[in-house]
Amino acid sequence: MSWFSLFSSFIIIFMLEVLLGVFFVVVIGDWFMVSYSLILYIVYLFFHLTDSGEGLIKLIFMLLSLWLVIMMLMSVDYTLKSLDLLFIFLWMLSSLLLVFYVDSLIMFYMGFEMSVIPILLILFGWGYQPDRLEAGFYMLIYTVLFSLPLLLKIFYLDELSLGTGFLGFLMFTMAFLVKMPMVGLHFWLPRAHVEAPVFGSMILAGVMLKLGGYGVFKMSLVIGDFLFSNSKFFIVFSLLGGAILSGICFVQSDLKLLIAYSSIVHMSIVLSGLLTMHDLGLTGAILMMVGHGFCSSGLFCVLGMTYNRTMTRSIIMNSGFISIIPICSFWWFMFCSSNLSFPPCLNLPGELFLFLSIVVYNSYMYLILGIFGVLSSLYSVYLFSFSQQSFSWLFYSFKSFSLFESLLLLLHWIPLNLFIFDLSLMSY
Repeated sequence: MSWFSLFSSFIIIFMLEVLLGVFFVVVIGDWFMVSYSLILYIVYLFFHLTDSGEGLIKLIFMLLSLWLVIMMLMSVDYTLKSLDLLFIFLWMLSSLLLVFYVDSLIMFYMGFEMSVIPILLILFGWGYQPDRLEAGFYMLIYTVLFSLPLLLKIFYLDELSLGTGFLGFLMFTMAFLVKMPMVGLHFWLPRAHVEAPVFGSMILAGVMLKLGGYGVFKMSLVIGDFLFSNSKFFIVFSLLGGAILSGICFVQSDLKLLIAYSSIVHMSIVLSGLLTMHDLGLTGAILMMVGHGFCSSGLFCVLGMTYNRTMTRSIIMNSGFISIIPICSFWWFMFCSSNLSFPPCLNLPGELFLFLSIVVYNSYMYLILGIFGVLSSLYSVYLFSFSQQSFSWLFYSFKSFSLFESLLLLLHWIPLNLFIFDLSLMSY
């Protein structure tokens, strides 16, 4: 690389830093200008995509957080836009960037716990039903109660404290297993999704669940051998639980509950692949978490647009849209097909790498993986066919999707299907 190109890159990065500082001070109170300034942050971070190792993984999750927060800002209805909600979004974004950026475990823990508060405020202030208070307390109790042992372990992180066997493993990982969440510790997530507004569900499924996977990865850098020696039970249990929850998806009548359970199913295979401590497992987990972030956020977004027209989340009442609003069924098809890892979705290489890492870990798990793969694909087919291709109700007065709504969904779908053409961008 010549001196001129190095100098020009330095000038561009320096100018971007100055612009970002100016935008952060000047436009903090305006919704559109905050969105534009976050786009500048994304452009700035793209200059560092040449990093490798842990730095590249941090950068990927920071870009995912910024992109989905912009999608959240775009999805908020005009009547709900207020300065309070904007500050909650920025608070949540700051805590997420703190989690993904810092190296210190105690600062990581502070950002990890601080990110729960904005979601709780969104749930309490902009939720749908009075049950949102109970759902918020569920989420708060689960996350805080199971994360206190992690704080103790961080303070006493030495060789003596690691020799506590399975109990020490639980203290290190339970906070992340709840956040992902693992099957058996997932009861707070469907309740939170049902009561949360559209933008709350988008960030909850898009980024907040990834904190658990990133936490397991970060702890594996510190105590990887200790995690590997105690993880066999959780790998098998998570796979079996994912297969069972895939079957439970077929008996859900609430569309939001079905999408919430599908998130838990995807995170169960991510957790199993991460705990194998294999290179394929880590690469697949990153691809799967990024792909699921865009796909799940897009599903909740198109569900919110459907709910604004029908005022119900019932899979029976939301039927026959293919003959009423074809563009709605088109977007449901695009995201349901991505949810079952249909190419060129980013979930496809993620699932392949995760399956391979688990088979390499233990070749006898192929039967569980086969059942898991079939069931986790069929409930996406069930979701689309029963909600779009059934008979339509005779009494309706729905407007079609606007250009802005289609643009919002397109901005979810493009990165979900674009990165598969060059997976080296995510090879750490």
